Amino acid sequence: MPRAATEPDQHAGIHRGIHFSLEPNGAPGYWRYAYAIADKVRTGRVQGRLPLLAVRRVQMRIDRDMRTEG
Repeated sequence: MPRAATEPDQHAGIHRGIHFSLEPNGAPGYWRYAYAIADKVRTGRVQGRLPLLAVRRVQMRIDRDMRTEG
């Protein structure tokens, strides 16, 4: 019987030219993120049971930070 596909433990990507990384936090359903805009490193925690939901929330934070920096 084939094994069920599992989600990767870490995610990384580029959103609007900003590299970000995402990894699971100790608490279930929480993820730690990190990215840098204008030499300022931003880190934090987002909630999302699904990894893609957590990725989207980090992308929204990047968008918000880019608006306030500009």
